[in-house]
Amino acid sequence: MQNNTYNKKVLLYSGGMDSWLIDKLWKPDIRLYIDMNTRYSKEEMKRLPDDTIIEKLDLSKWEREDKIIPLRNMYLIGIATNYGDEICLGATAGDRVLDKSPVFAELYEELLGYLYQKQHWTEKRTIRINLDYKAYTKTELLKQYIIQGGSISEAFSSSFSCYAPVDGHECWSCKPCFRKFIAFALNGYPFSEEVIERNISYIKREILPLIESGEYGRKREEEEIRQVLTLYR
Repeated sequence: MQNNTYNKKVLLYSGGMDSWLIDKLWKPDIRLYIDMNTRYSKEEMKRLPDDTIIEKLDLSKWEREDKIIPLRNMYLIGIATNYGDEICLGATAGDRVLDKSPVFAELYEELLGYLYQKQHWTEKRTIRINLDYKAYTKTELLKQYIIQGGSISEAFSSSFSCYAPVDGHECWSCKPCFRKFIAFALNGYPFSEEVIERNISYIKREILPLIESGEYGRKREEEEIRQVLTLYR
């Protein structure tokens, strides 16, 4: 007889723009937040919905200067399998790290299938890693939410994406901030002149040189960035 205890959809949830939108579109059974003890974890946790499950896994000592934590999603998915059989990552088209790639998902599903085969402590389980939203850029993901009746103002105020928050607010001078800015700008959000100026300055200083040298590596996002620069010319 099959055990349905784990027959649940689990979203690895940070409250950032991607996972906030996927939560509304995918409608998971469980939101799971992993407190990795990063410098922005406390700000993220302040904004979590009350029914979010929080687990702790201190990965902060392996966080690099560019905020990458090697193997991060391998660890997080492993924890998430304790809650359900379908695990969704907040991955979008612009994510380049390999632990958000279809190849990674396929290989890890195979490994988890081996580890969760029927044995003395468990019935057979089949784990699916859901990367369906990797087909969308952040701009397109936000557009899908709006098309389905979502409020752009709620999406903006309720999601939080920042590596270096200042007094509890987004800095608008880091990678997740500027990527959120691009998505909302192209969907018509009315930014203040100060936020526009901070983001355009960041893009011209940090991102355009990478695009022009061919190092940015996100073709669809590059097109969106150029659209925003034209918009605010």
